[in-house]
Amino acid sequence: MKRFLLICLCCVCQLQLLSQSNLIRATTGVSGASNIIVQGNDAYIVQQSVGQPSVIGTYTNSAGYSIRQGFIQPNVLSKIVDEHTPLNLQLNVYPNPFNEQISLVFKEVIKGEITVTVYNILGAQVFVSSYKPKEQIDIRLNMLSSGEYILKAVANKKQFIEKIIKR
Repeated sequence: MKRFLLICLCCVCQLQLLSQSNLIRATTGVSGASNIIVQGNDAYIVQQSVGQPSVIGTYTNSAGYSIRQGFIQPNVLSKIVDEHTPLNLQLNVYPNPFNEQISLVFKEVIKGEITVTVYNILGAQVFVSSYKPKEQIDIRLNMLSSGEYILKAVANKKQFIEKIIKR
């Protein structure tokens, strides 16, 4: 009986999501893509994710109840990238993947403080440190567990972002 009610609820949510004018996210296939569709004054973001053929989104009725169906990875980079800082800091990161330490070699002259921040794959800050201007910085990250991280370096009023992997 519980399964039947859950299936009915999902079907109702899907119908509501398809009929609402501000659908936030949707999965329309299994290939994985994102598109912005504009109809009149409304803009729709349609996202596809691999292996997820159902609608993704949140429906809120006039009584304030919200129903969210499906799952799609959050845009973690939106929390990390500073929109007001150019994303053109020139540097190389090596080795990647790394074991204990990673090196940043700048391809431009650095004229001020360098801030390096490492985020986990969910966007939580796991390391931050500031350095004096140098051509190369060696950063010990042996305290991190194996996995994927996002490295952000800020210098010369520019930023650099890259995925790094700890073995």
